[in-house]
This record gives sequence, structure tokens and C-alpha cells, in this order.
Amino acid sequence: MLALTACVNPTNVIKPLAEKDQGARNIQSVKVTYSDLSNGSLLAADEQLKIEAKESEDPENIQYRPLKETLEVIVSDYLEKIDSDSTLNTDIEIEIDNLKLANAAVVFFLGDADQLAGTVRVYDAETRELLSEMYIDVVDGNGGLIGLAMRGTNPRGNLSSKFAAILGKELGYETN
Repeated sequence: MLALTACVNPTNVIKPLAEKDQGARNIQSVKVTYSDLSNGSLLAADEQLKIEAKESEDPENIQYRPLKETLEVIVSDYLEKIDSDSTLNTDIEIEIDNLKLANAAVVFFLGDADQLAGTVRVYDAETRELLSEMYIDVVDGNGGLIGLAMRGTNPRGNLSSKFAAILGKELGYETN
């Protein structure tokens, strides 16, 4: 019951960022959209969050923001801390295909995983040239009481942070 499931975070780099641009670009903007495939379910989940926020003691908490907002804030903040001071500006567009949040009871008894997956496109901010394209799939799986504790109360935020870290690594930024 306490066994942890594997956490695998595959990244499929379709178009790698040129070596000269690795870690040398200033992130100007991050925009998140939902793919046609996931749009309905993610919008429904966002609406459910609004209801939960109204019932909460802390409705402004990031855990009640729609996934689009959460991911934009976390990725922007993460990349802002590590990006360069270059005048080469970059825009990042993320299209989310899948968000799966595990059921807490299933996590406790059997083990389950949360998942956030989507396509990331990196553009030159001035020319709109596609510099890089990748598919990031964050899977965060846990089991038992320890798994529930590790998962925490904000799985969307946890997945978004891991997504940001993978993206930062793929863009060539060194992190501490």
C-alpha cells in the first residue's frame, strides 16, 4: 500500500532550440491555451474551481485559479528567475492537451498519478519564427499515506512547477 508508482516525465523535442539560443533568450511572454481535445473538460474543471473558491476561506489562493492562469503564472515566474538579460526576446505558447488529477482515495489505496501534458512552442518575439517545439508530459504518481502527503493540496500547482522546470531545462537554463 505504501509503494510509490514510477514518476516518468517524457519530453518529446520536435524542434530543438538552436545551440546559440540555449539559455541566451529573454522570455517576454507566456500564453497558455487548451487544445480542442481537452477544452471542454478543462473549462468544466475551471468552473468547478470557481465554486470551490467561493466556498473556501482563501478564495484568492492560486489553487483556485484556472489551469491557464496557474500555468502562466508559475512558468513565467520560474523562467523570469533564470532567463538571461539578452535583448533576444522570446514568446512561449503552451497548448494543454491533458490534465488528469488522481482521486485521493485511489492514491491512498492503490496508487495513482496526476498528469499534465501539452505542446510548447517557442517563438522569436519580433519575427514570430518558430525556434523550438516540444511536447512535455508531466506524470506525478504516488501511493499510500506518504503519496497523499507528497501530493499536497495543490496538484495543479505542483504539476505546473514541474512543467516549468522541464521547460527551463529544455531551453538550456541552468537551475540551482
